[in-house]
Amino acid sequence: MSKPILRIILSAAAVVFVLNLLLFNYSQFVILPLMGALFLLAAFIGLGDGLAGLFKMPAAGILEKAALGLMVAAAYFYLVGFFKILNPLTILAFFAAALVVFVLRFFAGPGKRESRAGVKSFFARPLSEYAVFLVPLVYAALPPSFYDSLVYHLGIPNLYLQSGGFVATPQFVYANTFIYYEISLIPALFLGDLVPRLFHFFLGTLFVLAVADEAVEHWGVRKKLSLILALVSLPMTLFLLVTCKNDLIGAIFIFLAIRQYRRDNWKGAAVFWGFAVGIKVFNLLPLALFLLLTTRPWKKSDLKRSALMVLIVVLAVSPLLVKNLRFSGNPFFPFLHQAFPSAFWDGDRFARLQEDVGRIVQAPADVIRWPYALSFFNHGYGGLVGPFFLIFLPFLLLGPLKEKRWLFWALLVLACAPFLTASLRFVYVAFVVLAIYALLAFEAAAGKLLKAVFYVLIAVNFVMGIAMLEKFYSFHSAWSGSFSPQQYRERFFPTYPAFVYINAKAPPQAKVLLVGEARNFYLQRPYQLSSALDYCILNRYLASSRNAAEFVAAIEKDGFSYLLVNFFELERLQAKYANMAAGEEKKLMAFLRALTPVFSRGPVSLYEIPGSF
Repeated sequence: MSKPILRIILSAAAVVFVLNLLLFNYSQFVILPLMGALFLLAAFIGLGDGLAGLFKMPAAGILEKAALGLMVAAAYFYLVGFFKILNPLTILAFFAAALVVFVLRFFAGPGKRESRAGVKSFFARPLSEYAVFLVPLVYAALPPSFYDSLVYHLGIPNLYLQSGGFVATPQFVYANTFIYYEISLIPALFLGDLVPRLFHFFLGTLFVLAVADEAVEHWGVRKKLSLILALVSLPMTLFLLVTCKNDLIGAIFIFLAIRQYRRDNWKGAAVFWGFAVGIKVFNLLPLALFLLLTTRPWKKSDLKRSALMVLIVVLAVSPLLVKNLRFSGNPFFPFLHQAFPSAFWDGDRFARLQEDVGRIVQAPADVIRWPYALSFFNHGYGGLVGPFFLIFLPFLLLGPLKEKRWLFWALLVLACAPFLTASLRFVYVAFVVLAIYALLAFEAAAGKLLKAVFYVLIAVNFVMGIAMLEKFYSFHSAWSGSFSPQQYRERFFPTYPAFVYINAKAPPQAKVLLVGEARNFYLQRPYQLSSALDYCILNRYLASSRNAAEFVAAIEKDGFSYLLVNFFELERLQAKYANMAAGEEKKLMAFLRALTPVFSRGPVSLYEIPGSF
């Protein structure tokens, strides 16, 4: 057989094997969501490029454009959600507008060459810089299964998507807080349930690459790949790259605020700070410390600038205050419950919220142990960083340091945060900034021994991070074919089969009442629920009912077609958060024993409400 023919046969076999890999295992379920996530990212970058051009933002990079696009999406879906016109037509209108702007900015309008050149210069980098992200990509492609994501970060936009806009959620605490990121994820959910996680991963990837570029160009770091390795290998980074949590997105906006401030664009910095606070109210802490370190009180110009920055931040979050006032009666929910009293939120619920948030420092001795505890112990889910900073930051003492202000800021954030939260994820941005300084110290003092220590630390961090991800997500069970995507979801989320039943059999407008189960992401019908921190949503029905018939009639009167109960979660939340009085729990169990479920699997039962259709 001649070599050309053999080459053709071998090439054809290679194509067949690759197609088999892509189309006949878990990869087949990832291809379209991957394209959807990239499409959404391109749409956000196009919108952000248009906004940057409109306001003439100086030297706006890809990360700024993606962040600006996210802000546009949040503003658009806030408006359509507020006015209850969230539907496929308004979502498709968003995509159409994004496509038009993208074409005008990159292919047809003035400045198209500059826009394309900016994209090309950012993405034209060695493959080694992309290869670092392959491991987290494997996990990011899995169906979402993390508890907080299914309840809040994906659950909240899903609630609005199924309800046609914002709805009153007096017993869903975090839906009444600062949720710009969750609102901006609505188009991602519309594209499919794998898209939000992949889109989140791509945003995180842009963030790490942009930080490395900025550190090399403006902070004095010499080796970009070393910083990328240092950042991605942090177990916390790996966790945040593959888990839909708002801590990563908050860090993006805070970093952009610092970058804009360093470029003497304090107004742009204030806008990014405002959106960071609108993503997570805890970001008020790094903002306050930022203002503390950038304001010289003896200078009127500094005081005026800081006052205007605070005003811009307030204006940026004011739409959320209006939303909370309209739908919960308290613009500052969950705070100030005494000034804005509610039957569903009181001092007991707020105390349980504080206990749930927790704090790391419980005694004076904890302050002394903090640097060590920070490096070797986990603080909150995904709150592990390893000893990288403890080892390399002290080498800064060996030489002069130019940009001390941001080092002090990051250290101050880490010094204050343990008194206010038990989760280090809340201040992830501080570790991003400290990673830059740790690299500066390493490069200034590096010898053969330190280089060996550096790469050993990178390897150990990757091992710890992957072990943590495997504990949470067990990627091999899906990618090896041991579980189908449906089985994988059910393994981590026992209520999923009941959701599949409802999505397949319930009429489009059938309303579902979720009890015990706060994870709501995969449900594709209108619903209401109460979260772990709230009083049980059934309390008002139990109080007015003397028997099961009256109980069912009260639920039917509110328009519900189904009652879904996860008994395991109901008991777990009752034991931890006391969502019901003891008498109410017994009453509920007695009522439910008189009903016959239409679907039951493990601890989950689904009851159809007679006469609701």
